[in-house]
Amino acid sequence: MKNRMFIAFSLIATVSFAQTNLVPNPTFEILGKKVKFLNSIKEATPWVSPTLAVADLYNPKSKNPFISIPKNDYGEEKPMEGSTYVGIYAYSYKNKDPRTYLQVKLTEKMKAGEEYCVKYHVSLADLSKYATNHLAAALTEKAITANNSDILKFDDDNIIESTRLTIYDKQFYWTPICGVYKAKGGEEYLTLGNFTEDEKLKTLKVKRPRGFNKPQKYTAYYYVDNVSVTPVAEAKKCNCDVIEGMENAEVVKSGFGSENKESATTVKIVNSDGSSATSGGASASSVSGDKVDGMNIMFGAKQFSVSESAEKLDKVAAYLKENIDEKVVVSGYIDVSEKSVDKLAGKRVGAVYKYLISKGVKKERVTRKIVGVSSEKDKLKNMRVEIKVVAI
Repeated sequence: MKNRMFIAFSLIATVSFAQTNLVPNPTFEILGKKVKFLNSIKEATPWVSPTLAVADLYNPKSKNPFISIPKNDYGEEKPMEGSTYVGIYAYSYKNKDPRTYLQVKLTEKMKAGEEYCVKYHVSLADLSKYATNHLAAALTEKAITANNSDILKFDDDNIIESTRLTIYDKQFYWTPICGVYKAKGGEEYLTLGNFTEDEKLKTLKVKRPRGFNKPQKYTAYYYVDNVSVTPVAEAKKCNCDVIEGMENAEVVKSGFGSENKESATTVKIVNSDGSSATSGGASASSVSGDKVDGMNIMFGAKQFSVSESAEKLDKVAAYLKENIDEKVVVSGYIDVSEKSVDKLAGKRVGAVYKYLISKGVKKERVTRKIVGVSSEKDKLKNMRVEIKVVAI
């Protein structure tokens, strides 16, 4: 029986990951008996919950509507990988529902001095009234357990979490949480969850999505799937805080005294070759940008897709190909009503940047700038990326 279980774990790891993943059963497949009730994480061997508050395991074959897939008591979600996923409480209003955690013994001990990419994915359940930050992973030499349902505590240097302290509010979408961990040597246990006390958390109230009639629950409840601990040398990338399309840009804060005011905060982007994105060049007024200079790419509320602006961006790409001594600065803005969407200004800039590059524009001819909240009276005008033409 033990040999069969080992083979099953190996197959799951091989299918889900091309790299060497030290996490057994990374997609929480059910290798034991059928799951019939909530709080059944132990059926996804060898995963456990290390406190008396036990995590939930969801099963597409379950006849229990509370733990079925894709629809269940907390909403609707399809697995990211495999056929199952789990659910944990990361926060609840006035601690009505204790937090739940996931823990597993790695397939081998970590090597001292070696760096590992630790990653897992979460999706905020549809009927959660709250979203929160500080979702994290912890690596320890021994299993950390508690004969209670209190918040688990770890030393800071054992914890991996978002450097931006992101609030994870995305529903219908698997958001990665990851970071690089340099091993002390001998770490063998991985624990997932929220290890930060309530008073240090940031929470966000979330509206109930359309199509759901049941009342929201006063918790931040997350589905969890697709867990990995991989040597950094084998990982494709391990920075879940990078804005898509901004991977090779460095964000440098301005030195102005007004930078603490969000509406006045501006960041300077430095190109990947080390040159300043704003150094040199003439002002936009000194070049003949025609319709391209001053062009605004508009977005819907809380959106960053450029599919409806393709015609405008094609003009920008064509202009740059004809005027080889000029480049553009693309600046991202949001309306104050969109602040709940993490990194939205950067995502808008990244989408414009990626589109122009896909049309053959060289990377060094597109300077990216994240401005943030705009203060136009018409809030729809705030939801934009502004394009300026400058000399190279």
